[in-house]
Amino acid sequence: MVEYSIDEALNVIGFGRLHYLIFFGCFTQQMFVSNEQFGISLVIVAASCDYYVDEHRMSWLMVATFAAQACSSHFMGYQADKIGRRKLMIIASTSCMTASFISSLMPEFWSFLVMRFVMGIFVPGPGMAVLTYLSEFTKFNLRPKVINFLYYAIGVSLMYMAAWAVLLLPLDIRVKIHKNYAITSWRILMWLQLVPGIVSCIIFTCTPESPKYYLSVGKPDKAYAVLEKCCRSSKGKDVTLKSLGIDSLRPPETYALETTKTGCARVWEETKPIFTPPILKPMMLITFTLFLLFGTGFGLTVWIPRALKLGNDLHKDLILCDMIDEAHAKNITFTESPCHLSMRTLEASIYLGACAILFSVLITVLFVWTHRKIILLLMASLSVAGGLMLNFVKIHELVIVGCVFLTVPALCSIRLALSVLIDAIPTHLRSKAVSLSTMFGRVGVLVASMYVGYTLSWNCFVTFNMFVVFMAGVILLVSFLPFDGKTGSRVAL
Repeated sequence: MVEYSIDEALNVIGFGRLHYLIFFGCFTQQMFVSNEQFGISLVIVAASCDYYVDEHRMSWLMVATFAAQACSSHFMGYQADKIGRRKLMIIASTSCMTASFISSLMPEFWSFLVMRFVMGIFVPGPGMAVLTYLSEFTKFNLRPKVINFLYYAIGVSLMYMAAWAVLLLPLDIRVKIHKNYAITSWRILMWLQLVPGIVSCIIFTCTPESPKYYLSVGKPDKAYAVLEKCCRSSKGKDVTLKSLGIDSLRPPETYALETTKTGCARVWEETKPIFTPPILKPMMLITFTLFLLFGTGFGLTVWIPRALKLGNDLHKDLILCDMIDEAHAKNITFTESPCHLSMRTLEASIYLGACAILFSVLITVLFVWTHRKIILLLMASLSVAGGLMLNFVKIHELVIVGCVFLTVPALCSIRLALSVLIDAIPTHLRSKAVSLSTMFGRVGVLVASMYVGYTLSWNCFVTFNMFVVFMAGVILLVSFLPFDGKTGSRVAL
């Protein structure tokens, strides 16, 4: 009787039709999560006249959303390890879509902020589980590449939202419902954010639970049945695991701890092994790296359309910070400038999405020749170069290039950094480790959002150059990671 580990079995099975369906479900789920996190930057500018959103209100909106994500992130990871990745994604994404839809109907800013906070509570569920779910169906040497392909969804999301904004916002739809309340273009844009999430939930009702999850909770028969489905979808309906020589699955080396504790004490007891060697080193390095990557990639990206819009209102080619300073000197604020996004600003958002895809393609190509660590160092270096550009370029197109190079490499590096953590953490701790590290990443977004909101009008050059320092810190942290092999072989930590 031949026993295989799940990774060995996945290596034999390959990547078939069921894997592509799972990938498409995860891709659309990631699109939905990105729509909620980035699409709001376009929506809230268009809604400025209805909600009177200035820099401070924008900061509090970002803080409310990402504070909710940070608070619930670890609990979502704990639940993913407890009830399963697929089940958590369906429950959390459905709840998230419901809260998002209700937020689009809110009549004024503070009720809108409360519902965005509620929406933010559920975002970490699909945002984290999609990564572990997909990785646990993928053979080891393909895992970093497939995770990178998943991250193309961010670029597609940015282009998706910007394209709909180009079509909808100039129409200035305003269907009056009651007194000053109306269904407007930006509310419809928020409804369109939900479409990828609906598609992904439909797909996940047709896909199985992760076989690694089943094995980690002591259900080897169910894990074997899932791999049987994967086998038939990859090799043909007449091919079985037994015909490939896989008679049974080897139990994992470690299981979730049995404990009689309840509540928060139980959560801590089951999380504590993450903070013991040899897991501790990669956990700490990746956690601090994600704090900086999230702060730059997410925290700054949502401000870019607003900053470009404020500068565009002057109709001059100046250094970005000079444009913003001059706008403030002339008392042009986000709420006083026209509520409609200019075509130049919308085009910049489309360029941002296209560049996110191009950088993901670049990472895919680089995987052929070099190591994951080198790619992370290269992306961080490009981000530093982009931030330095913003100190002296004046032409509008070059300002956009500088913004892209500062933010997009950081965005595209997040999943790549998480793939290092996924390879180093046992299955029964994986979702908790990923959720904890992304929780600190979201704290980075909170810090960055408040920092930008309260320093942009005080000293714009300090604001943007601090993100250059952030990315220099990423270079330092990544330099302590070991090399992992060109195709993502297991990190020896």
